[in-house]
Amino acid sequence: MHCTCTGYLKEKNVNNESETKFGHLNVFIKKFVTERHGPQSWSSIIKGLNHSGNFSEKDQHDDELTQRLINLSVSHLNFKREAFLVLIGEYILHYFTRFGYDELIRLLGGNILEFVQNLDSIQNYLRDDYQDVIAPSFHCDEDSVSDRMILHYFSHRPGYHPLVRGFITEVAKVLYKMELSITIISISNESVADEYGHREHVIFNIVAKRIAETPDDLTPTFVAQTKKHGERQIHKEDVDAVKEKLDQIRREFGEDALPLAKFRSAKAKWRAIARITLLSRGFVPNYPEQNFINPRMFIEVFPYHLILNEEMKVIQSGIKIQQMMPLIRSSRTAEVQLFFNLLYPRHTDFTYENVKKFIMCPFVLEFKRDKLVKDWKKRPLLSLKGQMYLLRDRGYYFFICTPTIRCWYDLEEREMRLADIPMWDATRDFLLTDLAYRIGTGQNYTNSFSFNDNTDALGSLSQRIDDKKTDSNEKWNILMKELNNEKQRNQSLYSSFLPRHSAAILSQGQMPKGDYYPDVTALFCDIVHFLQIVGSSKPIEIVNFINCLYSRFDRVTKIHDTYRVESIGDAYFVVSGVPDKVHNHAERIANTALGMMFTSQEVASPVNGENVQIRIGVHTGSVVGGVFGTKIPRYIVLGETAVVASKMESHGEPGKIHITPSTYRALKGKGYSLEERGKIELRGYGTLGTYYLVGNENASIEDIAGRTKQEVSYINEGKEKGTRPIADESEVITFNY
Repeated sequence: MHCTCTGYLKEKNVNNESETKFGHLNVFIKKFVTERHGPQSWSSIIKGLNHSGNFSEKDQHDDELTQRLINLSVSHLNFKREAFLVLIGEYILHYFTRFGYDELIRLLGGNILEFVQNLDSIQNYLRDDYQDVIAPSFHCDEDSVSDRMILHYFSHRPGYHPLVRGFITEVAKVLYKMELSITIISISNESVADEYGHREHVIFNIVAKRIAETPDDLTPTFVAQTKKHGERQIHKEDVDAVKEKLDQIRREFGEDALPLAKFRSAKAKWRAIARITLLSRGFVPNYPEQNFINPRMFIEVFPYHLILNEEMKVIQSGIKIQQMMPLIRSSRTAEVQLFFNLLYPRHTDFTYENVKKFIMCPFVLEFKRDKLVKDWKKRPLLSLKGQMYLLRDRGYYFFICTPTIRCWYDLEEREMRLADIPMWDATRDFLLTDLAYRIGTGQNYTNSFSFNDNTDALGSLSQRIDDKKTDSNEKWNILMKELNNEKQRNQSLYSSFLPRHSAAILSQGQMPKGDYYPDVTALFCDIVHFLQIVGSSKPIEIVNFINCLYSRFDRVTKIHDTYRVESIGDAYFVVSGVPDKVHNHAERIANTALGMMFTSQEVASPVNGENVQIRIGVHTGSVVGGVFGTKIPRYIVLGETAVVASKMESHGEPGKIHITPSTYRALKGKGYSLEERGKIELRGYGTLGTYYLVGNENASIEDIAGRTKQEVSYINEGKEKGTRPIADESEVITFNY
């Protein structure tokens, strides 16, 4: 996900450090200046930049250009540099929220501490897309709590820490209703590797205070720790619960059994009690007297794990790792660097101190080929992804991990089996869900090839034809037939996710060109309470539920000849007027929306069995559309029209079709029932008067959904309905627009 303050600091290192590229920040500065200070301010800034100012999120620019852009912006807007970067950091949260990443941001953590501690795990998913990126890292001190924390920020790019300050401050205010007081304790330069290993280490002291209007004369119901930290308060009943638990331990097991016995001073004991109370949020855990799992059982239950001592030697490992690397069983010589390469964090030496610095970052280790058993010599290398835990009693690191298996092909290529993955590992669920989806959609064929391999498959068949030219016409005909079948399958793959015209151009080996479409209508649809449905259902139930609903939606789009652009999760995106320009795009989308609303009532929620509810938003305007990508080409629609349609959906009501004034004007007087909703506040666009699309007066809902045996001509131009016999009840009836 690209929605954390780590995602936009794209730090690409090349041979010359002064040529380091820096991409997304330029885009954010442009958006911020244009939206907050107007296009004229941006035009004035780029005049002195000697650049067109057309920054793209996929472009990467010299860092010198970014520095000059910041300096020009600061000078023109009369800001101090640090204050300007703080404002950019605050803006980034709203930018990503606007473009669909609000769920990830909202659900990343239950408080600001959990949010910050999980930032590193998010940027780990960007490592394949940005393989040369040296990402920043975040972690808090062990004794940090939700309202007071010490944050350590490591960055390959010095001087950008005000962005982090602004982003975290805005996250706390918007998501957690907390006001942060952030001060810098220290800024230092450290080295974590010989090559590209320098990091700027910034330590922040963060104190959080809940934003609330409380009367001054309210009777206190909290017990403060100290006068100095009076704002960090604990419920009195929580303190009493901890005290009661400690008394119980003292009575049953003696003074030495107390978890606070190692703390000598009363102040240290009090801090420990307070920390237990705050971290547990009033819940006091019951720690067992002993570990009931013996070491032999432990390495079997957790077949992929490592325990490293201060010398970074492997003193314990899971049974699967031992089977693949028998030499790792000798703790005297089993230095972890001899057996594994550290892939992530990037450009970081695998040392004890560096693990401590990046403790909240996911670690990815790759097996070294020369240490593997003979059976693994010719297989692709396997990597392990997991998390490091500090075992405080001895100072060891516990690395709990799982094999990096993303698809069945990864498993088969390494000659592994599903049994090699622990039953509790979520990787199993992902693989089985993927298989169920492909079977349900008819994509899992025996002897079929994946889309990525279609070029190789065609090339292989052509080579076979060249090699097997014999006097036997029968063999030649068989091979030619096989080649034609593969070409047809290749064409059908393109046609399944690209418009007809674009698929035809691609099949000829050419790349379709993008175009500007001034008159287009876009539709966004999502499922009401989808997250609750996902959280309460099995994976296979979710797959079947989505497949059942979207199959009906796809049928409706085919009836009205609208194009389904993309579906991510429960978001269903449809357009008309792209890529084939039509004059009645608004009517087509209106009929599509009515048909989708009707057919959705036939699908039951897997949670309670009730009819599923959907929301639909529609907007008419201009977009840019084209085919993106070469490995897996996709037709993408970009522009404000898509954004506004998405906002109309999110600001709409369950079971209703929410439309903008531009769509209202396009449908007015054409036989549609329209209802005024009133004015709403649309973030980024101000106050907007919107409407609801209720129905179509010229056709029944059965006609619109394609459920009748009538061929319906363009109903809003006054033409008569015609009838024709239908050979198959499952045949799709299309509107003759």
